[in-house]
Amino acid sequence: MQLRNFDFSRKIFYHPDRVAELKQGGRPFPVTVEIDLTNRCNHNCSFCFYAEHINTDQSTLKVDVIKNALVELKEMGARGVSFTGGGEPMVHPHFTDILAHAAATGLDCGLITNGSAITKKNVEVLARDLAWIRVSAAGGTPESYAKVQGKDHFDRVVANIALLKAEKDRIGSAINIGVRMLVTPENLFSVPNLAKILAEMDVDYLQVAPDQFTEDDGAFWNDPATQAVFTEANSYFSMSHTRLLTSGYVWYQDQLEKPQACYAHYFQIAVLAEGHITFCKNARGAEKFYIGNINENSVQEIWNSVTNEELEAWVKPSNCGLYCKHIQMNLALEDVVHPDPDMSPNFVG
Repeated sequence: MQLRNFDFSRKIFYHPDRVAELKQGGRPFPVTVEIDLTNRCNHNCSFCFYAEHINTDQSTLKVDVIKNALVELKEMGARGVSFTGGGEPMVHPHFTDILAHAAATGLDCGLITNGSAITKKNVEVLARDLAWIRVSAAGGTPESYAKVQGKDHFDRVVANIALLKAEKDRIGSAINIGVRMLVTPENLFSVPNLAKILAEMDVDYLQVAPDQFTEDDGAFWNDPATQAVFTEANSYFSMSHTRLLTSGYVWYQDQLEKPQACYAHYFQIAVLAEGHITFCKNARGAEKFYIGNINENSVQEIWNSVTNEELEAWVKPSNCGLYCKHIQMNLALEDVVHPDPDMSPNFVG
């Protein structure tokens, strides 16, 4: 079946002021900032590419430092922050306080979480202050979940999602509730069961995602047997508004030569639990792409630093050496910043 993709490139055109500034040679400040509140995690996911680092570094952002940074991010033009990892953001001891502060500052807030720390005590804050939440659940049965996530928390997480959905309905919240499942040969069979559970809750979506680091060139993902499982899963959503989605940036990696720069840097950066600000969210663990540290300097000083401007002049998708999750965005902006010379932009249609 044809799965609907999250198309990140479309989102940049909701910010025409940033696109225009970039086209005119400016340096627009990022719209979105990912924040790793802590490297601590209560799960042990087999697919976690960051596991080796967070198992040896338990850094956690100090509450006053991140609160000050959130205010500064808003003042500089950021419009949304997503709390992610690193580790599990909700194990930060001041998570709900930080979330409430970010929302009060005027930032739209999102959360990527394993969902195990949602409780009756914090669910109202989540439903009130989050624009969206994406729960990572790499298994649709207790057995498959525990094998991939490393913890027997399937029933707890399912109950917590139901708790959040009930709170959403109770207060009339607009929070978008989704679940992302990394699909592997070990948990493929369980996708329909997870779909059935989520359909009964009537959450917003289930996103099934391939492992972009496999070396089978998509053979497992595109296998008719795999696609048949997705078709079965999708059948459970016919009576609910829940959608079955995927993520497909993996298929654009052969186009890295075209963009002349990393334009995505001007739309999204990340703050790590150690305080480092990264050139892009792909640069976690790659120190040469750290542009400064909020424990030492203000966000404005870091953004305007020589280090950052030198990286902006050098980095493009073909030479940075990182797996480019922003290639769709870069390709779209390349056509805006450097249009085809044979095309007349002012003649449409």
